[in-house]
Amino acid sequence: SRDAGHATHVGVLVCRREDNAPVGVFNFSAIVRGGFQSAYLGYYGFAEHAGQGYMSEGLALALRVGFGTLRLHRIEVNVQPANRRSISLVRRGGFTREGYSRRYVKIAGRWRDHERWALLVEDWRIARRRSKTAHN
Repeated sequence: SRDAGHATHVGVLVCRREDNAPVGVFNFSAIVRGGFQSAYLGYYGFAEHAGQGYMSEGLALALRVGFGTLRLHRIEVNVQPANRRSISLVRRGGFTREGYSRRYVKIAGRWRDHERWALLVEDWRIARRRSKTAHN
């Protein structure tokens, strides 16, 4: 949507700087305004670029879009417990594990459990300030 204030879904394509090759995608969905100002964040990286740090950079970009451009207060990510790379990504991104949802999403014909992770804009701002201070 061109009007981010009214969009219910927003996508962020992450490209490598040196050649603009796509390396991953982040999608904000179920964006709720009013008293919530929240969204779910889903993502995937392209296998040939795995383990090179692009998704960490992409998550930082997506969070700037979510908390900056979209002016969200809360971003939630749901991750299958066995997906260690994804859990590591959200943990490094500052997310806090808030819960466990049994049989949350049907994937490939089976109901899958998910861990619920969330990040609030206040916590994101504090982490950004600390990071800037550490790099100065």
